This record gives sequence, structure tokens and C-alpha cells, in this order.
Amino acid sequence: MSPHATRRRRLGGLLLAGALALSAAALQQPTPAQAADAPAAQVYQAEDGALNGVTVGTSLAGYQGAGYVENFDQAGDQVTITVPDQPAGLYTLSVRYAGPFGDKKANLLVNDAGVGEIALPGTAGFAEVAAGNVLLRSGANTVTISNDWGWYLIDSIALTPAPPRPPHAVTGELTDPQATPEAKSLAKYLAAGYGKTILSGQQDAAHAQWVENATGKAPAIEGLDLMDYSPSRVERGTVGHDTDHALAWDVRGGIVSLCWHWNAPSGLIDQPGKEWWRGFYTDATTFDVAAALADPAGADYRLLLRDIDAIAVQLERLQDAGVPVLWRPLHEAEGGWFWWGAKGPGPAKALYRLLHERLTTVHGLHNLVWVWNSVDPAWYPGSDVVDLVSADSYPTAGDHGPVAVTYDRELSLTGDTKIAALAEVGTIPDPDLLRAYRADWAYFVAWAGFEQDTTSNSLDFLQRVYRDPYVTTLDELGDFKHTGGGSDASAPTAPSGLTGTATSTSVHLSWTAATDNVGVTGYDVYRDGTRIGGTTTATTYTDTGLTAATAYRYTLQARDAAGNVSAASAPFSITTTGPGTEACTATYATTNAWGTGFTADVTVRAGTHAIRSWTVTWTYAGNQRITNTWNATAVQTGAFVTAGNMPYNGALPAAGSASFGFLGTFSGPNPPPTLTCTAT
Repeated sequence: MSPHATRRRRLGGLLLAGALALSAAALQQPTPAQAADAPAAQVYQAEDGALNGVTVGTSLAGYQGAGYVENFDQAGDQVTITVPDQPAGLYTLSVRYAGPFGDKKANLLVNDAGVGEIALPGTAGFAEVAAGNVLLRSGANTVTISNDWGWYLIDSIALTPAPPRPPHAVTGELTDPQATPEAKSLAKYLAAGYGKTILSGQQDAAHAQWVENATGKAPAIEGLDLMDYSPSRVERGTVGHDTDHALAWDVRGGIVSLCWHWNAPSGLIDQPGKEWWRGFYTDATTFDVAAALADPAGADYRLLLRDIDAIAVQLERLQDAGVPVLWRPLHEAEGGWFWWGAKGPGPAKALYRLLHERLTTVHGLHNLVWVWNSVDPAWYPGSDVVDLVSADSYPTAGDHGPVAVTYDRELSLTGDTKIAALAEVGTIPDPDLLRAYRADWAYFVAWAGFEQDTTSNSLDFLQRVYRDPYVTTLDELGDFKHTGGGSDASAPTAPSGLTGTATSTSVHLSWTAATDNVGVTGYDVYRDGTRIGGTTTATTYTDTGLTAATAYRYTLQARDAAGNVSAASAPFSITTTGPGTEACTATYATTNAWGTGFTADVTVRAGTHAIRSWTVTWTYAGNQRITNTWNATAVQTGAFVTAGNMPYNGALPAAGSASFGFLGTFSGPNPPPTLTCTAT
């Protein structure tokens, strides 16, 4: 578990979504709903909602309607507001509230699913705050505001249809004019895939291996930490290993992300609860970053430079090996729990710029993609020293919301000119919700331990995420260090020849491979306009769990390693057969087996109607291979076999039958497969 995740639990027992203190100015910018040409907002009074542990108040003047909801002071306290008869789609939500007790946060749920946190700056009276976009289904919906920090008043909510998100203005250009070719390529790669995919990531090498073992897929990004290279830790015996892990991950073809839990250069308290190894926490050191920066001739300033120089040695090892790095120093500064943010935004920004100048100018480190970790404009160090912006998200365990409110704030931070990423997450956002909310996070990195915490991320959910076609894993990255997305802007050709066969509950599809100037990495299959299953690298796909006697329409898109996606294939429509009225059935029998060889017969029988031709398909469970066939033509692709009739035995009367046989090889088990028969 991250050291600062532990800190969050100590601060009120909550895992906060980044726990980032937002300024009132940042939150009270006009939302699309407030624009002059926007549709009129639909307002719903909180006091009309279902109350759980809260009450209706009227003592604070300025409320709308009959009152407001108050007494959010216990876990589980919430108000649920019903929104009747809305068309399905994205809506911009604003909340009218009062914050007489200072800055607070509330949890937002839509139809009982978590969306994220709403930051509520302290106010003297009632004010309106933008809460981002919410996804409503057709008909009635519920919007729930639940306790989180508590101690605020909720007056009403307002909804307007969300306008389309304009195209991103990111270019993938780095701020360092001397950036290495690998760093430039990585930035271009991220820009090329922005909004088309989200890169998977996992903090800590051992935990990344656990994910790979559990899901069968390795993350695209491995998050690592230079903490143990901090001089005040090294002098107490720590030995860092994460540079070696970074080098090994690069050899595997993965992207490296680095943070630095910077142990304070001096002033470690080293008492129970404030041990030296917790020296990055504000409460475990007396080091004053503002005083150190104010005295460039002082001892503490020289210690800052000493520490930066020590970290430069590790970053230089990576540069020498051609490893580009997503470099995220001084993370979560605005939280105040780390010493580099304890004195406010001014010293934190000055330290960041000092770090940037010393690493790039003094040490000549140009393999770094500089990632700023904040959503508050007051803390932003400047677009001339930031390549990507990022946020950390630790919502309630099991809340797989898209972190859409925070995403919109990240876009506002730079005018949507910088790629936005989820640098740390506790619960991983659901890819379906990311797409639905148009929260185009470039990547996520799950913090060490949360991927195994089944209350945060169940194994089933984790496996679904890593199989999702929207999520890029290590095997799908491609050569991001050289092709960079910028030099491969060509999409694959559209797949062609889409065809298939059907049973009462499944459709088996096959198609002709697409082509690409670099190489096709997979295919996305769509049923009736909705993407299904994971990206397949084969040119066949079986869609199961379908309804009998139902028409389905399929299309395909091909994708390449740079994130380019082809146009859709020509559609293919097919109807599943009705239960009990299959046009034909087929049975399989092994007639002889010896050593590594066997023979088998298949009998095809027509149903209640005569048929003109038939096709039988099956998938072997083992390594069986067909070598010779009689009375049918058979084609085998991997374990999948398609057998069709000869000209003389395709036509069968009702209940009539025909047989064919074949010779094959195998080793190990040779169980009979399940057959599917289709006919015309």
C-alpha cells in the first residue's frame, strides 16, 4: 500500500479521490449549463428527495423551494433525488449548496453507481458548483449525494444536456526542446491514442507480476518509486532497486512511470509514529521547504540540491539505456501531507521548477516526460515545465466510476492542451463508464495492493478490465519508443469478407484479415453497434449467449499498435435458429485410436425440413490435428474446424442423414468436441 494511502486512512478514515483541495475560483467557473445559448436547466429540489440520516432545514436564508437538506454528519447519510422521464444521454450537473463549515467533499452516485466526488468550497451562503457530467438512462433516474466529508447543506441540483466534447487540442509535443527521440516518441504515442484507448498500469514490480499472473495480461505501464534513493534514507541503510526494475520493464517493451517519495533532506523527527522512513510526511519532519528555498546560500538549500543530484544519477542510468520516463515528482503537493506541499503553492511550484531546471540543464536529462499531479490552478507550476497533467483517485472501495468530474477539471487546468492521466488509483475506473462519460484518461496506474484488495477491485472485475478492447495491455503496446504514433498515422484497412454461421444461441464469425503499414494488432467485434468481448487477434470470433430466432447485425474494426482504428467492415446480418427447429444436427464418434493417431466419423442429420447443404463446426479442447478427410471438405485453423458437404451429399430430405470421416493426430487427452451444424 502506498505510504500516502495509509495517511489518507488516518485522516478521517477515508480514501479520498486524490484528496486534492480545490479553490473556489476553480470550481465556480461557468459550466456549459450556464452559457447563454445552452438549454434551460431542469432544477430538482433536494428536500423533495428520499432522506437517509439527514433532515430538511430552513434556518439559513437564501434557499430555493421549501428548504434544504442538512445534517450530513454520519457515514451513510445521503439524499436521493429522483429525476423523472429524461431521455438517455450525458447531462451536465450542477449542485446548489452552502458550505458554512469550510471546504468539504461529497460523494456523487447516479442510479446507485459511483461517479466521483464533488468538491464543495466553504461559503457564507448558497452557491452553485459544477459537478461535471452524469450519464442518465431513458426514463426515471436517481442522483444521490452522500456524506463523504459531510457538514454541508444541499439545496437543489440542476441538469442540462451536455454539449458534445470538442476535439482535444493536445499535440504530443514536449516542453524540452532537447528531448530524446524515445521521449518524443512516447509523447506522440500517448497523443495518438488519446481518447481511443486507456493504457493499463500497475505500481510496483511485484504487484505488476501479480496482475499478469491473475489476468493473463501484463499492464502497459509499470509504476515505480525512487524513494529509497533519497540520501536521508540511504544513510540509514536503504538500498533502492526500482531503477533496475525500470530497466527490466523497458526490456519487456513496457512504459516506465516514476514518482519520488522524497524523504526530507533534514529534520527527521524519528520518534514512534514519526519514524525516519516516514520522512516524506509533513508530520514526520521539521524541514521547512519555504525557508530552504528562501536562502540559496543556506545548508538546507544545498541539501535540496544534493538530493536532486542523487536522483539524477538514477535517471541518467535510464537515459543511457534509452528509457523514456513518465516522471511525476512532488505528487499530491496540494494535499499538504507531504513536506513539499506543507507551505502552500508558492514554495511547491518553486521547488518543482528548481527540480526541472537542475535535472534538464545541469544534468542534461532529456528522457523525461514531466507529469504534474494536481487539479488546482493555484498550484500549477506552468505549461512551460509540464508535459502531462494527472490526478490521483481513491474513491470508496468498489466505486469504479469514471472520475469524470476530476477529468473535466484537468482539461480546464490547461485549456485541454495537455494529456490528462490517472497517475494513481485505488479502484480502477470501469472502461464502459470511461467511454460513456467521454472521460479520456490516457492511462491509469493502480497503487500497489489495491489490485489485490477484492473490496476495491474484484478478480472478476480486474480480469474484465484487462480483457476490455478499450484497455491497452503490454502485448498491445507496439514500438512506442520509435514509431510514436506520430510517425504511424495510417489506420488499417477495413476488414472484409465478414460471414458466419448460427445456432440457436451462438454465431460464429470469420473474415479476411485487414492490412496495415506497420501491422494489425487486433479486431474489435460489434453486435448491433455495441462492442462485444475483448480485442481478438484471430480472424474468427464466436458470439455466445444469444437468443433463439433473433436477428443480429455484426461489423468489425481493425486496430494497430499506434492506436489507429480502421473504418467499419461491411455489415453482416444473421438470424439464430429457433429452439427445437435446428435445420440439422451432427454427432461425433471416435472410431479408432492408437499412439498419436485416431479416426473419427461425423453423422449429419436434417431436421424437420429438407436441406440443400450443410456445414459442421467444432473446436478441439486439445492439440488434435486433422490430416485427411473423406466425404467432406475440412479446414482447420488452430483448434477450430469447419467441415462442409461434398456436391453429392449436401442435399438431405427431412430427417435424412449423411456421414463423413477423417484421420487425425493428437497427444494427451482426445475428448470428443461439441458440434454445431448449420444448413440451407
